[in-house]
Amino acid sequence: MNDVTMERRLRLVKQIRARYSEDRSDLANRERILYGRSSRPAEDYLLSQDGESEDMPAVSFLRVRLVLAVLLAAAVIAMDRNGTEIAGITSEQIFRAISADYETRINEWLEQM
Repeated sequence: MNDVTMERRLRLVKQIRARYSEDRSDLANRERILYGRSSRPAEDYLLSQDGESEDMPAVSFLRVRLVLAVLLAAAVIAMDRNGTEIAGITSEQIFRAISADYETRINEWLEQM
C-alpha cells in the first residue's frame, strides 16, 4: 500500500464516485419505469460547487395521501352519524359503492379488450 501515490488514490476515488453516480442514475431510471414516477428537474441529485453529487431528499406524497384518506373517512363517518348529504350523495350510497363487487365488471371489460 505504501507504493500507491496520492495521485493514483485521487483517480481511484473519482472513479468510485463516478460509478456510484451512474448506479444511482440507473436505479432512478428503473424506478421511474417501474413505478411511473415523473422526472424531477434536478433528477435525484444536486451538483455542488465541487461537481460532486449530493443526495436530494425524495418527495413522497404518502403522508399527504394518508391525511386525505383519514379526512375523507372522517367525513363519511360524520355524514353517517348526522344523516347528511353532500351533493345529493348519502353515506349509504358511499358504503354500497365501497362494498360492491366489481370483479365481474372488470372481467367483462377485459374480455371486450
